Amino acid sequence: MKNHVIITGDVINSRAQDIDNWMPRLEASLKRYSIRYDIYRGDSFQAEMKLEDVFQAIFHLKASLRVFEQNDVRVGIGFGDISYEDPDIKKSSGAAFVYSGESFDQLGRETLSFKSDYPELDAQLNLILSLASTITDQWKVGAAEIVQVALENPNATQKELLEISGRKHQSQVSLYLTKAHYTKILQVIQYCTKELKKYA
Repeated sequence: MKNHVIITGDVINSRAQDIDNWMPRLEASLKRYSIRYDIYRGDSFQAEMKLEDVFQAIFHLKASLRVFEQNDVRVGIGFGDISYEDPDIKKSSGAAFVYSGESFDQLGRETLSFKSDYPELDAQLNLILSLASTITDQWKVGAAEIVQVALENPNATQKELLEISGRKHQSQVSLYLTKAHYTKILQVIQYCTKELKKYA
């Protein structure tokens, strides 16, 4: 059995901003990381991700939407088999889809949740994702913008990030990355990816 990763999510406070502002950012982020995806009911989405991309994708989604002060995303991650696969993700089914939907439905006040066949993995990743989301909840607009650029350009220097982001001072880039706890977020991405691969 091959395990797949499916995410189910929605945009928090989608009506606080004109859809023409946030929709292109949501779609661009999904296109960047997804094998296939669908956006439905206006502000909800589902996507299949490569195992090695899912955690980077989630934090990229958060950064992309948090550039608008009141917006964010809630995401449920499901890890399991796909028993029926169709090019249209809405017509596919299997444990990965069930777990993704269940983890999304159980979010409560959390914005990230993970569910699989492996309770120990679930407990481990959910603790880390809960702690990480307390960091992303504090991202301001400038920090979110720089995190997004940094995730898209992982090998760029701060000087290069400055040029890409259009900021005037390199100290701004450094300050925003520090305030966003970007190094910690990268550690979360790397650790969660490594743990997930053990069950692939």
